[in-house]
Amino acid sequence: MQASTAVQLTLGGTTESVVYIRQVLEQTLELGAHPVSVRELGYLPTTRLELMLQRGDISVLFLGPTAERDQKFLPVRVDMTDNLVNKRILFIPRGSQALYDPVQNLEDFRALQYVAGMGKAWADSAIWKANGLPVATIDGDWKRLYRMVASQSRRIDYLPRGAHEIALEWMQHADLEVEQNLAFTYTQDHILYVSPARPELHLLLQELLPQAERMGLISRLARAYYHQVFEPPINLQQRRVIRLEMPASS
Repeated sequence: MQASTAVQLTLGGTTESVVYIRQVLEQTLELGAHPVSVRELGYLPTTRLELMLQRGDISVLFLGPTAERDQKFLPVRVDMTDNLVNKRILFIPRGSQALYDPVQNLEDFRALQYVAGMGKAWADSAIWKANGLPVATIDGDWKRLYRMVASQSRRIDYLPRGAHEIALEWMQHADLEVEQNLAFTYTQDHILYVSPARPELHLLLQELLPQAERMGLISRLARAYYHQVFEPPINLQQRRVIRLEMPASS
């Protein structure tokens, strides 16, 4: 694609993820002198977004890498959040912090046998299971999980969220609290998947996104946009880190 050729993008997802990925892509494409036109579709469940990506109804999607996604979409293997997405913090029912206070390591947490709630399409599900941690997944709109954790009427004890996500969400969920001490971490950041209907965009981003990473652009944008991860109540740098192993197939 020649420099100065306009790039059309259609994006969908949570407001926070769309705003962030739009910033990254606009500034990355500026490196190649490409003006950008963006159409935003708003929030849609991940399972639906993946179908839309496959059909070409959206241009790109910001996801945890899996072998299945690598086959269906066109991956650009650049860490997209400066490793903030793979730091997981827990939403827990209000008043339940004392149950988590004794946890010092993965073995302690595993012994609790608390059940994580996740969306069916989440790559985290395989990671949790590979570490012997119980998971319950739901189809459709994963945002129902907030209510399910708060109500404690279903057998779902907590909702893990990326540090960058929970930093923006905690004020919206007064019936939940942010677990105070733990950060679950693994070695896999989210990457960008491009629609198979947009091979020319894939080639362009394979060239420009590594440049943006080397220049520190992605790190700078991630830490500016998600600066709340280093502030209360997230305090990422002060948490006890629990390292999770990746599934053997990853």
